[in-house]
Amino acid sequence: MKLITKTTIAIIMIASMLIICGCGSSKPGTVAPIKEKSYDPALEARIAQAMANDSTKSDRPDNLPPDMFKRLPEFPKDFYQIRTLVRTGRITDFANLEERYWMQPEFFPNFEEIGVPLLSHPPENRWGAYGIAVYPADMVSTIEQGKSLDTYFFIKSNYLVETYQGVNLIPIYPSHTAIQSGFELPDGSKEVKQNSSIVKDYFDVKVEPNPFILEPNFPIYNINGTRKIKMTITVKENTPPGEYVVGLDTGTVPESYEQQWLKAYLNLYTSGGMTKIERPYYQAFVQVVERQ
Repeated sequence: MKLITKTTIAIIMIASMLIICGCGSSKPGTVAPIKEKSYDPALEARIAQAMANDSTKSDRPDNLPPDMFKRLPEFPKDFYQIRTLVRTGRITDFANLEERYWMQPEFFPNFEEIGVPLLSHPPENRWGAYGIAVYPADMVSTIEQGKSLDTYFFIKSNYLVETYQGVNLIPIYPSHTAIQSGFELPDGSKEVKQNSSIVKDYFDVKVEPNPFILEPNFPIYNINGTRKIKMTITVKENTPPGEYVVGLDTGTVPESYEQQWLKAYLNLYTSGGMTKIERPYYQAFVQVVERQ
């Protein structure tokens, strides 16, 4: 084996230093010239705008007392962008939509037009006992025979309601109903007619949570004043292909829950089964197809 002398090592070290130092030097004429003309001012304006968008927070408008919302999650910076994507149908994954969005009262349609005037000037000598609202109210999907589908929606105590409402959702199968949103069925129609007594045997329906309490949203919005609901629809194997509607309406709260909640909330408890509208609160329009 050939030994490396100290002289050789010194030469190698000096050569290495020359290489390193050489990388940092420059010869006359190799430096990039500086342009006398400045960059386009429009570029600086766009950079400033981008920085403003990064730092600007989408605060809730100051049209109601801030303490009304102090129990809710912090108002998200991108709330209005997310709300627009939900309302235009671009965000449909409600299973993973964070509560910091859907717990805000602005998430529900018509809050600014209806809710703000009512809340900012509540009527005198009136006590809100019950009332609920659901969003979205309709869903359209396709399910194979023997398969299941999970669908989600949000339910809340309505404006000025000051009670704890016990809610029990039950499946119903309306004989004739129509989609009220901008969606339509695969064949382009928006109406379904069905024989309720027969169709009810084609599906198994599970609702979670159920039954449940809706806390009051007045005068302060509460965490459980709005709830995310999961409905699982299972199509039985013998279901003929076609278009059906599975609805959810308010039913009688089981007596064991009624007694539990009466003791907990006393005269502030009311049964959400008293709240009715002309159609099911939630409607799942499903096209059943043959299993592949």
